[in-house]
Amino acid sequence: MKKTAVAVTVVLLLASLPLYGGSGASPAGSGGQPRMAAIDGLVNISVHETWEMLQNESDGREVVVDVRTFPEWFNERIATPHWYDTPVLYPLQLLEIPLLRNLFRLAFEGNEVILYCRSANRSCIIGNMLIDEGFDGTLYNMAGGIVAWKAASLPVVRGFGFGS
Repeated sequence: MKKTAVAVTVVLLLASLPLYGGSGASPAGSGGQPRMAAIDGLVNISVHETWEMLQNESDGREVVVDVRTFPEWFNERIATPHWYDTPVLYPLQLLEIPLLRNLFRLAFEGNEVILYCRSANRSCIIGNMLIDEGFDGTLYNMAGGIVAWKAASLPVVRGFGFGS
């Protein structure tokens, strides 16, 4: 039973990896303003900055990673403006396992990654853990998580839905 659960988890993780490769990202933010680099740590961004980053296609693609559990993700997650930046589910519990954390690094290094959870606690934990291990990419933490996202009246997706 345990082996089956692990196998299903690995298959779900592999299926949720983005279908594109490379970073495709540049350091410029919306309006040509440079974004703060994550050289010294995790960059906290507001939900409005997150939304603007996702809408701006001229600066490359950001990978959105939801570090909550599957039931939380299924119940409600952020809606993104494009089909290709749909949040990837990669729960904190899996990222605490060194092998799966290394798979995350292999999949997302060199990209701009926006981490989020319910309130920004779990995403902050894993963001700092990845930075401490030398993650090569820019890590953003969506301050306030999905709670702040909903408070700002930004779109959400429920269940298997594709829009709010």
